[in-house]
Amino acid sequence: MNMRILKAVLIIGFVLLTYSVAFEHELKSRYATIVYGSDDQLRRFNKEISLGSLSYLLRDKKSVTIDDEARNKLDVLIERVETILSMYPKEVRFTLVLLPSDKEVQSIFRKKYGKDVDYISFYSPRDKAIYVSVKDIDIDVLAHEIAHLIIDLYYGIGTPQRIHEVLAQYVESHLKD
Repeated sequence: MNMRILKAVLIIGFVLLTYSVAFEHELKSRYATIVYGSDDQLRRFNKEISLGSLSYLLRDKKSVTIDDEARNKLDVLIERVETILSMYPKEVRFTLVLLPSDKEVQSIFRKKYGKDVDYISFYSPRDKAIYVSVKDIDIDVLAHEIAHLIIDLYYGIGTPQRIHEVLAQYVESHLKD
């Protein structure tokens, strides 16, 4: 088995066992594996990630099902973030974990890092995963977290948190330019 696939399986297994969140579904895109508990979560995620003026980025993508549309939106958003940052990591592979609400996001963060936070999403460089609340997600929040991922993958070393935040905020402010 390919080492990257094995690593991804182990990470997802770790998340499932450690955090007792039921992930019944998995959807693969060009760059990500999206894991979620119910079709309702994926539908809500897809609805909340509205590309608006960026919809033209989907013109060459075929979206027959909700799965197709969510996958295509995520992939074009990743490519948009890379373009804004002018950072093109050699390989972009990560897990996007869809959670019902901010409470689950905060619980996972607390278990992973031992800190109480009020986050609705976060990127975990340790396991190359983005955790999001589908109740609170929007395109700006997701682009912000993807920026953290791209920065991490591009530099491959621990980039100072302040630099991460400044660049992630830069992405948010230029997303729809």
